[in-house]
Amino acid sequence: MNFEKLQTYIGDELFYHVVVAGILVFVIMTLGWLFKRFLNTVGRRLIAKTESELDDVIVDILVQNVKWFALVLAFYLAAEEITKAVPPDNVTALQFLGYFNGILFVLFVIVVTGIVIRIVDTSVKYAIENHAKRINAKLNEALLPLINRAVNIIIFLIAVIIVLNHFGQDVSSLVVSLGVGSLAIALAAQETLANMIAGFVIMMDRPFRVGDRIKLPSGEIGDVSEIGIRSTKILDFDNNLIVHPNAELIKSKIINYSYPEEIIRVVVEVGVAYGTEVDKVRYIMLDLARNHPNILKDPIPEVFVMDLADSSVNLRLIAHTDDFRKKFITETSIREQIYNAFSSENVEIPFPRRVIYVQEQRNGTTKAPKKRKAVRR
Repeated sequence: MNFEKLQTYIGDELFYHVVVAGILVFVIMTLGWLFKRFLNTVGRRLIAKTESELDDVIVDILVQNVKWFALVLAFYLAAEEITKAVPPDNVTALQFLGYFNGILFVLFVIVVTGIVIRIVDTSVKYAIENHAKRINAKLNEALLPLINRAVNIIIFLIAVIIVLNHFGQDVSSLVVSLGVGSLAIALAAQETLANMIAGFVIMMDRPFRVGDRIKLPSGEIGDVSEIGIRSTKILDFDNNLIVHPNAELIKSKIINYSYPEEIIRVVVEVGVAYGTEVDKVRYIMLDLARNHPNILKDPIPEVFVMDLADSSVNLRLIAHTDDFRKKFITETSIREQIYNAFSSENVEIPFPRRVIYVQEQRNGTTKAPKKRKAVRR
């Protein structure tokens, strides 16, 4: 801006710079108010035509922070203008204004950093939620905080470097120091870093999610309660928390009972005595399954003859329930109903028997073996 005529009219240099500083504050605050007004009127009408909700949230963030941005910028430029009027020999005033300018610059960086962080966080959340909707999957509750935290750290470091560079600090030496320090930390914490990388892979690859029921290679079964950066926490049926390192999980075979659908198979096996009518047994078992509240009508329950064993004909009932959490209680309930139904219909559930013969020998003479009572095995 050209203020030569104004300077000639005022004459006094200090008063001139104060007037210019006031004009800068007024102009910048007015522009900030006009920009906020524009966003609230024309801007909102334009973004209302789009299907995305992201632009609405970004406009809200800008509207909330534009006044602080304009205020800090106006006073920073005003202080810079007043500094020009201070004589070089007035060290105290220059030092005070230098501190004041530094504080205002830091506040300006903080305001801008806060705006950028909120916009980036919102954009990342929107992108991840959109991706989850496209692939028809649940949003990973652990992935979003991890990405936001990493992005926030990067933005914060950039802001710190800008502030240090403004105050004349050697940023290159700081970057080198950070690089050497990072290498030392990486070498000292290889296992921890491996678990962190594995945690990120789990969150991206999604072999299981929070709430899924999984089976570990050790045979333990439980529900995933938390997927952390270093470890995954699993709650077993005894209400004990299993903390498993992520690095071991991505290298192991994991059985997920909840993915890709929560529908799970219900299997009940029973043996009946030879001579029993298989059709009758099949009808009883299917009738119990069809009338059970936890069993789905589709796929329909089925009964198969699985084996002709030594002492029984083994049958298997296969049905489905809509929630893996109902599997155990449903199987237990159907077994009880089958047992009671077989008892009332005189269907024998056999068990193995053994007949023992005892042979006695006296005075060199062998007596005929005596038959003892049959015992269960």
